[in-house]
Amino acid sequence: MNGNGNTTLERNLGRLEARVADLTEQISSMRTELSAVARTVDTSLSAHHERILALESFRRWAVGMLTGILLSGVAAAMAYALRA
Repeated sequence: MNGNGNTTLERNLGRLEARVADLTEQISSMRTELSAVARTVDTSLSAHHERILALESFRRWAVGMLTGILLSGVAAAMAYALRA
């Protein structure tokens, strides 16, 4: 029985070692995948931030342009009203 018990124990240890090796490989693969995802998210976030800055710049330009047009219209209307 001692020989049979050792054989069973060795088989179980072999299976356990194989399972640990498999899990180690899976963890390594997941780390690689996670690093790739993190790089993609970082790149996308940077691009998104740049788009937000461009849109904010355009918004400021548009508000300034519309304010200038509106004030020019008000000034023209006041000039017309004061002439009459």
